[in-house]
Amino acid sequence: MLNAFAILDCFDQQHRRLSLAEISRRTGVPKATALRHLLALDEAGYVVIDDARQHYSLGSRALLLADRYLAQFDRLEVIRGALAELAEATGETAHYGVLEGTEMVYLEIAESPQRVRIYVRRGDRLPAHAVAGGKAVLAHESAETLAQFIAQGLAPLTSRTITRAHDFRAELATVRRRGYAANLGEWVDEVTAVSAPIFGPQDRVVGALGVAGPGTRLKAARVPEIGELVRRSAGRVSSLLGARRTAAGKG
Repeated sequence: MLNAFAILDCFDQQHRRLSLAEISRRTGVPKATALRHLLALDEAGYVVIDDARQHYSLGSRALLLADRYLAQFDRLEVIRGALAELAEATGETAHYGVLEGTEMVYLEIAESPQRVRIYVRRGDRLPAHAVAGGKAVLAHESAETLAQFIAQGLAPLTSRTITRAHDFRAELATVRRRGYAANLGEWVDEVTAVSAPIFGPQDRVVGALGVAGPGTRLKAARVPEIGELVRRSAGRVSSLLGARRTAAGKG
């Protein structure tokens, strides 16, 4: 039984189709034993064997099992708790948004306790290239999705908005490396925000968790500290949503 689980576990984003030899090597399970389990998993629908029976991939039953696991959680309910903790820990407005086209749509908010704060409402749509949440998501999207996004243009909103494709790609590479994105007055002058990606089933990016505040209070010097808080919080949410992947960073 443990061998069967090990076989299912060896498929990931970089290894979607594997040969019997590769599966044996990645799991340490002898080929004959691995083949016996693969045939049983294929019959049950958890693995698909191609026509030539030379490569294997996950079957639809694996997704059904994941859906049953995720049914234990309400994504927004999990995220609300994380937002409340971030707002309390940072003293700033915390938010969760998803990418729709070229915009970030904010679905959940936890207000800052400060009298002077950044107002983001549920349903607000902001240009993804100029906000931390948008960059956090785009940094982990496919090359095709990113190319289509950039092709639609990177409009300048302030003097700090990144508008050149080369610079924007370099910024996303930095986001991937450190595990969070920052917006220092790129959407609106004197607004600073920090966001980290949330991953869901199949380790796909599903949104971004972040905080935003006035630049006079949320200064650039605080960004690394806040970035780590947000990254770790997003990582915990990702785990609860069934992802094995989290953003990079110090860990």
